[in-house]
Amino acid sequence: NHIRGLSPEPGAWFEGKFGRNPERIKVLRSTLAEGSGTPGTVLDDLTIACGSGAVRLLELQRAGKQPVKADAFLRGVRDMPDTVG
Repeated sequence: NHIRGLSPEPGAWFEGKFGRNPERIKVLRSTLAEGSGTPGTVLDDLTIACGSGAVRLLELQRAGKQPVKADAFLRGVRDMPDTVG
């Protein structure tokens, strides 16, 4: 609900280090998922722990780029971080 409530503006986002530099990634679509862990822990591809449950990211947008589905985003990432914030 938080992600949908902030869409399209100002937008929900997170920061992660994908390669050498940190990036701010805008989250356009997501769904609830199974999982638990420390909030911000990357559980599986783009499933992120939220303390109570998890969220699966479905559509994202890098700064200055077009929105992409999660699988296309993952193809363009060199190093997936262990945590995001």
